[in-house]
Amino acid sequence: MAGGSGKPLWRLFHSFSLQLSALAIILLTVPIVLYWQFEKADQKQTELLHAAVGRTGQLIAAMLRPRLANFAHEPPSALSEALSGAAIGDTRVKLLLRPQNGGTNDFFYVAAAPEVPAAYLQTERRELIASGVLSGLASTCDQSARLAVRFINPAGNPEILTSLTPVHIGADCWVLLTSQNANSIAAGVIGRPFWQTPVLRIAAAVYVLSAALIVWLFIHLRRNVDRFSDAARRIRQRGTDGISFRDANTIPELTGVAEDFDSLVIALTESQDFIRQTAEENTHALKAPLAVIAQSVEPIRRALPMDEQAAQRSLQLIERSVARLDAIVSSARDLEEAVADVLYPVRRPVDLSRFLEQLLGAYGETLVAQGKRLVRTVAPGIIASANDDLIEPVIENLLENAASFTPAGGMVEVSLAREAGMAAIRVSDRGPGVEPARLPRIFERYTSWRPAPQPCADAVQAAETHQGLGLWIVKRNVEGLGGRVRAQNRDGGGFEVIVELRLDS
Repeated sequence: MAGGSGKPLWRLFHSFSLQLSALAIILLTVPIVLYWQFEKADQKQTELLHAAVGRTGQLIAAMLRPRLANFAHEPPSALSEALSGAAIGDTRVKLLLRPQNGGTNDFFYVAAAPEVPAAYLQTERRELIASGVLSGLASTCDQSARLAVRFINPAGNPEILTSLTPVHIGADCWVLLTSQNANSIAAGVIGRPFWQTPVLRIAAAVYVLSAALIVWLFIHLRRNVDRFSDAARRIRQRGTDGISFRDANTIPELTGVAEDFDSLVIALTESQDFIRQTAEENTHALKAPLAVIAQSVEPIRRALPMDEQAAQRSLQLIERSVARLDAIVSSARDLEEAVADVLYPVRRPVDLSRFLEQLLGAYGETLVAQGKRLVRTVAPGIIASANDDLIEPVIENLLENAASFTPAGGMVEVSLAREAGMAAIRVSDRGPGVEPARLPRIFERYTSWRPAPQPCADAVQAAETHQGLGLWIVKRNVEGLGGRVRAQNRDGGGFEVIVELRLDS
């Protein structure tokens, strides 16, 4: 039981579709997890940068406080020099003043570093007023503010306002505004959502490209497998369109495999034809001398006196032996043809319901002549992937086997139904059944436990001794069609054989 239960799990573990689904889940899950982790790291980085630029603004404000306190008594160049010393790297520093009793937008640019023309500052001031930035600066006279406001400066370059630091000198409110070039590293983080950062966009593009390549690869492999499956089905059904595995393959690495499959199909076809031809030739070669012997015995019988009992017995033995040899040769031919049929069977959609109705209709009359009757229960519309020539001997052998064990006045039961996704044919009798110890060998070749025939002078009757091939042919034909066959004793006495064939999808 452990091996039986583990095999489906092993097949499931190696399933191409399951592996593809698992890979798809990983491809969808990994970027979500990584994005969540990177976004948290980006938030921490942004917080640190905000704190750094805030402290920078506070340090610059503390450094400029003496200058602002003496603004009215020092030349303008002194404040400009102080701002120039504060502007380090890509940091831009601008100083704004809101006089006592000034309105919301009554902030005026006083100085800037790096230095820019007055017209530049006026233009920038109007743009900030229009964007609503300056209207929100009134609160900065009460406390410092960390900003992340992007705007386009008058020079046409992107810029980010990073911090506003108030400096109270008397009744006046000075505001130190720091900003960064939006193209700098820090500015790429401040004031922009994480998903808009260039690094993430590049990573997302690489990931999407890789995912698309993997998906395309699996789709390509899946389509090639489907083409192989379609080619196998058409080859199995002996399609006349000349399909081959090589024609169905589009993956160069599988060309050798496809060619080997095609070679195998050719070898099976040639072997099947060779077996059939050999069977016919051997049968003809063996039956010809047997026919000559049988014909030669008749003149001897007529010429031999009836009182020559020893000679008459010899002639009877010769006739019985010839008849038996003829039956053996016919059985050997049937055996070889059965092997050839299952070696590479032709499978096509077969209406089993109609096929059984026609076959059983003729056989019912035969049973009536034997004093027996046939009971059939055939479900309509059951189509199986099978072959008429292989199914017919299966049904005939099962019917003859059941009839031979059915006593006079008894009945043979035949049913056809859908069971567990298969087409199930059941042939049953109420005979003596089979000993349980012999059931595992019931389908073996040359196996027969029928009673031995009574000695008689009829050569033909003596030749009817069963060769034990009927159920073996049943098993070979059914398994050759991809089906299953099993046998069991019936409750209350009797024997039953169940044939299961694949439904045509």
